[in-house]
This record gives sequence, C-alpha cells and structure tokens, in this order.
Amino acid sequence: MGMKVLEPLRHRDFALLWSGMTVSMLGDGIAAVALAWITYSISNRPSALAWVAAAQTIPRLVFLLYGGLLSDRIERRTMMGIAHGVRALSTGTIAVLALTGSLELWHLIALGTLEGLGGALFAPAFGAIVPELVPQEQLVQANSLDNFLRPVIGLVGPALGGVAVAAFGVGGAFLFDCGTFLFALATLIPMSSRPMPRV
Repeated sequence: MGMKVLEPLRHRDFALLWSGMTVSMLGDGIAAVALAWITYSISNRPSALAWVAAAQTIPRLVFLLYGGLLSDRIERRTMMGIAHGVRALSTGTIAVLALTGSLELWHLIALGTLEGLGGALFAPAFGAIVPELVPQEQLVQANSLDNFLRPVIGLVGPALGGVAVAAFGVGGAFLFDCGTFLFALATLIPMSSRPMPRV
C-alpha cells in the first residue's frame, strides 16, 4: 500500500471516522469467535449457529434499503451514532448475560437481530458521508483504505478473538466489542456537523 493511499487520513474528520471503524471492526472479529464459542456451548446442534447467524444477516438485508432512505433524511453522523449505540447495547447485553451465566440461545437470536439492525443503519450512512469528508480526487484512495482494512481485520480480529476468549471468557470478549462501538461513537462527536441538503 503506497503512501498516496494514506492521503485521505490527513483530513481530520475522515481520520476520526476511519479510526472508529477500524477499532469496531476489530471488535467484530473478536465477537465472532466468542459468538461461535458460546453458541456451541449453549446448544451443540449444528442448526444453532445458523439461526444466530441468520438473526444478524436477515435484518441487514431487509433494512438496508430503509437505512439508505433514512441516511438521506437524517444527518449521517447522527445515523452512525445511533447505529453504534444500538450495536453497543446488543453486545453489552450479551456480555452481561454471559458474565452472569444467564445467556440462552434465544437471547443470542434476539440480540443478534438488534445488532443486524444497527449494521443496516450504519452501512448506508458510512457510504454517503465519505465523499463529504475527502476531496473528490481522493475518493479512490479512501475506498482503497477500506478495501485494504477489511481483509486485514478479517484475519487479525478472529486471531485475537481466540486469545480474548481464552484469557477473559466469552463475556469479556463481548464486553470488549461493546467498548469498541462506544469508542467508534466517541470518534463521531468531534467531527464537524454537516446539515442535510434541502430536498
């Protein structure tokens, strides 16, 4: 990755957004390992993990269009903040239930649905705000950073997830994931407000 690809990070608001997304994606990788671990611990049926995965995936697909519509009506920074808050609530609740020994399969399905909804709200707002944060001529580099980040985090996150589950347990891993969403939410606060254009 050449130094030119890093040029978008010179823009303060994009750097804030990118750092928050990087940390939250790392938490997602850790939580994915913890989720598989606790699902099989609760139920060793092969279909259990499929139900939990579907609970996260289906809301993302169903509500993605609505998330796009909302991102055209609500300030993108606010939309992403709501999404981070929803996902922090989901993972934080799983963490508490796991730490107290109260976690059941239906909790994972219900809270996974909530997490999927948060993802559906975040993605369109993120895609719409990036062109507002960097000059037109740096959009390719900004997208390249995103394309570079995802496969790297896809390897690092799960690797750290195994370590986190072994060291701190499932509850600790989900608590860390919750913290990453709160960190991402915090990075949005100092970003400049960008009022929505009048339609």
